[in-house]
Amino acid sequence: MSIEKEFEGKTVTDATIEACKELDISRDQLEFDVVDEGSTGVLGIGGRNAVIKVKVDAAIVEEPEKKDESPSAIPTSDINVKEVEDVFKKIVSHFVEGSTISAELKENNILLKMKSDADLGFLIGKNGDMIKNLEFLLSRIASKQNSQSVMVSIDINSYREKRDTLLKEKVKSMIDKVISINRPLSLNPMNSYERRICYLIIEENTEVTYRTKEQGHLKKITIVPKKMNTNLS
Repeated sequence: MSIEKEFEGKTVTDATIEACKELDISRDQLEFDVVDEGSTGVLGIGGRNAVIKVKVDAAIVEEPEKKDESPSAIPTSDINVKEVEDVFKKIVSHFVEGSTISAELKENNILLKMKSDADLGFLIGKNGDMIKNLEFLLSRIASKQNSQSVMVSIDINSYREKRDTLLKEKVKSMIDKVISINRPLSLNPMNSYERRICYLIIEENTEVTYRTKEQGHLKKITIVPKKMNTNLS
């Protein structure tokens, strides 16, 4: 049995990347039709995203909701971090010299840290778009090398660390508000890496729980007071 779902992106290629990322499949497994090739509009006005309709075998993507959420879901003993680090170094060497790169396995996620005195804004991209593209590419490579699903995250000149800190503060503040008003509140849609950060913080608090809902290629987390859940059940 196959399932169909639409994905959007600035280009058809971007849409296919988002589809592969969400469905956790390779490009070779992806079957799709182009619904709309998109348009840049005139002088940036009136543009629209490209849209594809994906058809994929349900057996390939059939997995529990928690698969990409649970830190213990992926066995780490056989993940080769050094190979992923070497690939990243090779990519970066074409653009930047004299940078320092390290890698570590953190919560079943390969975290690549890059430090340089050079301006690395072009590697980060607007709103971190370039980092996300590099993460997707390296995640596919790492998964193929290790014969299992592996997620790669990149922190360039502490960009990721700063964003993570702001996200943690936002989640803690929202938890306090949910408890105070005793009703659910939702965070902005996030990717799986960002959701993991939220889940770990939420699960530390005994007064709240959470639920998730797909929104495009991302998912939105709603923080829910446990007392309210009990009253509604």
